[in-house]
Amino acid sequence: MKLSTKGLAASFGAAAAAVLLVSSPASAGTNAFVKTTDPFNGGAAGYHASNDTFTVCDNRADGLTASGHIGWSSRAGSYWIPVTDKSSGNACVRKKLNIPNGLRVGIKICLQGDRYCATKYGKS
Repeated sequence: MKLSTKGLAASFGAAAAAVLLVSSPASAGTNAFVKTTDPFNGGAAGYHASNDTFTVCDNRADGLTASGHIGWSSRAGSYWIPVTDKSSGNACVRKKLNIPNGLRVGIKICLQGDRYCATKYGKS
């Protein structure tokens, strides 16, 4: 079978369009969840990419406040946003963000005094 130049170009064009359509969902963000390293899971933090929300939870009434940070860098600058939950298991603190899509996002959770810290990464 012999393909003309136009037919070959059309085939490549269709293949390229298919790759672009299939590749689009891969640019979707990824959630990240991390808990403190203490044996009692005293604190936890999570980034939910689909609604651009950062959540910090103090899971225990142990006198240690849970402090989380979320950070990212873009052309506009670098950001490191603190969020603290002092509720001792009663509720979590949520912060709505506006992170540009496709950026690497780092989250960190610690208990009071930078104890039992842990870090995880996601994508906005």
